[in-house]
Amino acid sequence: MAFHEEYNIRWYGPGRDSSESMPMGGHDIGCNVWMEGNSVYLYIQQSGWFDENNSMLKFGRLRLIFEEALIGRDSMQELVLEEGYIKIRIKDIRLILWTDVQYPVVHLEYKSEKKHRFTVHYESWRTRDRTVDRESFELFQCKEVFRCPDQDAVFHRDTILPSDGLLAMYHANQTDDLSIYKEFEAQGIGHYKYEAYNPQLHLVCGGLLYLPGMEYAGTREDRYQDTPCTAFVYRPVEAACKCHIQAVLGWEQTEDINHWRGRLEAVYRTANEDPEGQKSRARKWWRDYFEKSYIRIQPMSGEKDSDRMWRIGRNYQLFRYMTGCNYFGYWPTKFNGGLFTFDPGIIKNTEWWDGELRFTPDYRLWGGGSHTIQNQRLVYWPMLKSGDGEAMVQQFNLFNRALETAKMRAKFFYGVEGAFYAEQMGNYGLCNTCDHGWDNRTGVPVPQIKYLFSNNLEIALLILEYHAFTGADIEEYMEFIDRVVMFYDGFYPENDENGKMVMYPANALETYHVVKNPIDGIAGLRCLLPRLLELPQGYATDERKERWRRLLDRVPPVRTKIFNDEEILAYADTESDIHNCELPEMYTVFPYDLYGIGKENIELAERTMRNSFHTEEMRSHVSWHYTGIEYARLGMLPEALEFLERKMADGPHRFPAFWGPGHDWTPDHNWGGTGEIQLQEMLMQTRGKKIYLFPCWPVWCDVEFKLHAPGQTVLSCSLKDGKIEYLKVFPEERKADIVFAGP
Repeated sequence: MAFHEEYNIRWYGPGRDSSESMPMGGHDIGCNVWMEGNSVYLYIQQSGWFDENNSMLKFGRLRLIFEEALIGRDSMQELVLEEGYIKIRIKDIRLILWTDVQYPVVHLEYKSEKKHRFTVHYESWRTRDRTVDRESFELFQCKEVFRCPDQDAVFHRDTILPSDGLLAMYHANQTDDLSIYKEFEAQGIGHYKYEAYNPQLHLVCGGLLYLPGMEYAGTREDRYQDTPCTAFVYRPVEAACKCHIQAVLGWEQTEDINHWRGRLEAVYRTANEDPEGQKSRARKWWRDYFEKSYIRIQPMSGEKDSDRMWRIGRNYQLFRYMTGCNYFGYWPTKFNGGLFTFDPGIIKNTEWWDGELRFTPDYRLWGGGSHTIQNQRLVYWPMLKSGDGEAMVQQFNLFNRALETAKMRAKFFYGVEGAFYAEQMGNYGLCNTCDHGWDNRTGVPVPQIKYLFSNNLEIALLILEYHAFTGADIEEYMEFIDRVVMFYDGFYPENDENGKMVMYPANALETYHVVKNPIDGIAGLRCLLPRLLELPQGYATDERKERWRRLLDRVPPVRTKIFNDEEILAYADTESDIHNCELPEMYTVFPYDLYGIGKENIELAERTMRNSFHTEEMRSHVSWHYTGIEYARLGMLPEALEFLERKMADGPHRFPAFWGPGHDWTPDHNWGGTGEIQLQEMLMQTRGKKIYLFPCWPVWCDVEFKLHAPGQTVLSCSLKDGKIEYLKVFPEERKADIVFAGP
């Protein structure tokens, strides 16, 4: 849609540091781009770069340095959102920066009217091995080795091979120092470590930096923020008005470096057979991406930048752009920064540690290869309504690849047929040992997540929703879904006097433990199992369906209690101290959809919503807090609107959608994900075949949107002056299922 031009981000003058960068990317690559001093900088990161410690590495930093003082207040940098590229104007110089969508290639195109003198630096902070004390908070970026009792962590160096016109760099994991092996041994399952899925083994991550017309001019030692680095310097052989620098990135599990390099060289040749055509195709892909789904909120006044509702719509589109940059990634977009983290020293500190974060640009809180399931889910739920089902399989495949390890853990530690993934899950299927305990060989992690199983049910439900929305075949995920359900059946074999499962010991999310019959697990099973039984023939044998029916009969009822003289939902059958700030009672609304618009007894859920805030932190909007989604699903308009305005307001950095750090990191992708979900739910909700339009939307706010619904349905709608200006539905027969729930 042409209106995306109004969402372009345009800055004049240089930034202070990397925190004042803007995102740019495509395929599975993200770049932070900014001007600082007399230089143009890029951080470049590709999804899937995991070192020996399971830290997530960047390719490095690219720097274009002018010898003259050219960058000033009139210099301009703009993100052309609709076509996914950045343009920079410095005097007579024009830079175009873009990432291919079909291939993992980053482009920097330089043109000028005059011949200016400049150099290009490839800057690396990994040119030598570096030992980090096992107690250092820096190791929170790779929780697999944090506080390992046996040894400090070594960050191994990269191999960097400069030559005229070309620089090759790669990080080849050393097989004898992989964190995955340490974790299997520490958790008492060392016998399985060579059988398990191992994403670190023989992993080569790197890239080829093509600098045509430039000669290698040696190295120099430098420093950016808190990190020493080595700059590999290139300069033009002859002064020129034009150059085109490209970085081809790739990772592969191979013992043959030449094979890895040959594959990248082939990508470079293919991607450059028709360079202008590739650029046009990349821009078209982004136009199609934004045409596929959008939300545009009209400003209430002529000043868009000062209008809070207009900014909500703009920030929604900016964040969707950021997640689109990993659309074709093999690995999921990380909740704690995605592909756009920057120097941690600029953030300075976090609620999790009282020191300054003087660490390398690879640093991110909560790990690189580890995934916090409650947070990761929030990046992927909004992709249902935005029509980005192709990208959702990244999340599902993460669990599928680790299924055999999850099955082994269920059997070995609990004697149960099924699969169990801990809330703090490594990309290979174990609980990372920082959250499991280095002296713990029980398979049961720390109390905060000790008996937290319901998030496995949510991923299974998300797969079913993906099937309902897109019609895609989910056969390859059926064993995962079935094994997650089987785990509940086996872990809780006892029934009470009414023939219902006794779910003890258990967690109600991380907030209440140890409890009996937690509401999130009950709601998850009561939501998931009927959906499984409704699946088309062929997805399950009669035996499997009979087992699901039997388990559904065993699921305890949702309990209520009296609080402040009102009946509300109970988080469990037993009480617990408060250990975190989630609201497990409201999992009955999102994600498990037992209560809401179009459902019975919505008043019970609404009363619970008003009475479940037992600490001030539970009211927070930062980071993963999802209260706004519950407000939207219950039609609580004043509360939903106030929460949304806080959630989707501009972040603290120069780029508006760089939220955080909150509880997690910057940019905080589960912050953006929760905002996306809430905004979608305020405009459109689905219940079975029914589609509810404007179930929680202020009549005074003009909006137009295009969203997706189950049954491969697409709705385009415009609301103006409190009336629906147009409504288009595809396929047309789905119009009969629309319920006008709002204006």
